[in-house]
Amino acid sequence: MERFALAAGGEDLASPVFGFLLVICCAFFFCLIVGVRNADDQTGDFFAANRSLSVGRNTLPMAGDYILVTALLVPVGSVALGGYDGMVMAMCSVVGLVVLYVLAEPLRNTGRFTLGGVLESRAPGRAVRLSGAVVTLAVCAPLTVVQLTVAGDATAYLLDLSGAGAAQVCTVMIGLLMITFAAFGGMRGTTVLAAGKAVLLVAAFAGASVVIVNRFDWDLGALLAAAFEGSGRGEDYHGFAHLFGDSTTGRLDFISVSLTVAIGSGMLPAMIMRISAARDGRTARRSARNAVLGYTLFAGLTIILGLGAGAIVGGQTLAADDPEGNSALFLLSDALADGRDGALFTLISCAVFLTALGGVSGLTLAVSATLAHDVYAKARRRHRGGDEREVRVARWAVLAFGVASVVLAVLLHGWSILFLATYAIAVASSVILPAVVYSLFWKRFHRTGLLWMVYGGLACCTVLQLSSPTVSGDPTALFADQDFQWFPLRHIGIVALPVTLLLGWIGSRVGRRASAETGGDAKAEARILAGLDTV
Repeated sequence: MERFALAAGGEDLASPVFGFLLVICCAFFFCLIVGVRNADDQTGDFFAANRSLSVGRNTLPMAGDYILVTALLVPVGSVALGGYDGMVMAMCSVVGLVVLYVLAEPLRNTGRFTLGGVLESRAPGRAVRLSGAVVTLAVCAPLTVVQLTVAGDATAYLLDLSGAGAAQVCTVMIGLLMITFAAFGGMRGTTVLAAGKAVLLVAAFAGASVVIVNRFDWDLGALLAAAFEGSGRGEDYHGFAHLFGDSTTGRLDFISVSLTVAIGSGMLPAMIMRISAARDGRTARRSARNAVLGYTLFAGLTIILGLGAGAIVGGQTLAADDPEGNSALFLLSDALADGRDGALFTLISCAVFLTALGGVSGLTLAVSATLAHDVYAKARRRHRGGDEREVRVARWAVLAFGVASVVLAVLLHGWSILFLATYAIAVASSVILPAVVYSLFWKRFHRTGLLWMVYGGLACCTVLQLSSPTVSGDPTALFADQDFQWFPLRHIGIVALPVTLLLGWIGSRVGRRASAETGGDAKAEARILAGLDTV
């Protein structure tokens, strides 16, 4: 039992452990209830909750699905260490949800619940479905590994499990729960998890914010001044684009990551599935609008927590524990609760745990949907197996993808995995968003342009990311002792996005010219806003 003890005494862990067990039991209970409703094994029910979610039932889950573990931990540290730059990045994440709000109604009106289905609404064909599946895997697989790794580390830290392999054991535990919830609960199960984590996160962050501002007599100016003093960054704390250094490369890096977060964070395949669960296009738009309002409140609370971490914990302490500041939330909760035996620390701990569980479950469900529906049912079998068989394949896909992700997350513990998260969000912003926008709004968008955009954009993102300082040539890189990087930016979106847009435009011109020379193909244009196709 000594390994569970803290400096203040092992009994301090009773509250967080009890909170974790309570969260797990409640999640299992609600998942069991909603899982019974999936007993008919209908694809529309399993993947999209029969497209029956009202505004009230879809708003909280939409906001909850949007918050991943990295999006929970990184902004707090960025504000604490980067000041104004961290605040800008926190608000850029709000813009990402605004982008989803703009696209919500036309996305829902396509009647599709996978990225491959949305793309095929413009350019029918198995190749298009497969391209959507490839992009979905390229985004969800790295993000799932990152979520599991960070969640394992965070859970071990919160429970003070410092022994060898403790973080890996926590990763396996979260992975098993994720597989269970995604395979059994489907969209209804992830909806319950997402709504629960949204409520718990707002409650935890609101409670911590109240404690912080109360320490400074409800004077936000005093809080900002104390954060400025505690950060140790001097005037850079109030400056713009200093988070990655004062050089031209550092400023471009900051602009690139801000752009990537602003336009890509709302384009994850799990968010597209969430939109498809709404009753109709208007309901989807209203749900997204309410989610924007709720998430804006959450982002404001995040900024207060970041300022509190800089003021109360101090920038030097935060940087010494983690140069990236990802442990700022935990160190702050320690300081606010005066140890780990407190309701506030337990609430934040459970919120982080449920965020990890809900995030990886949503990503896993998105992968299983594209493998079972786009690859198995559409590209390979063309519905010969029926809905029951497709749902069964989806559950096996959850198991296979979940096990593979857990194994990779365990193997990558101790390695720098920043490049995985950076690559995933870059693909979402530079490939998924342009492809969706072109498909929904450009009537002259051609199948050739779509394929050029998807595969060319993926190739561009892969080459640039592997050549960036996140992989080599930097102390925090994956291969810190090697240097084969030639692309100077960590965040590649500022270059990858224009390349992908250009590929889509050129490919469409080439494809239309080829179609005209061969007499054209009347079936190449799909009905985008008719809402008649439902698979």
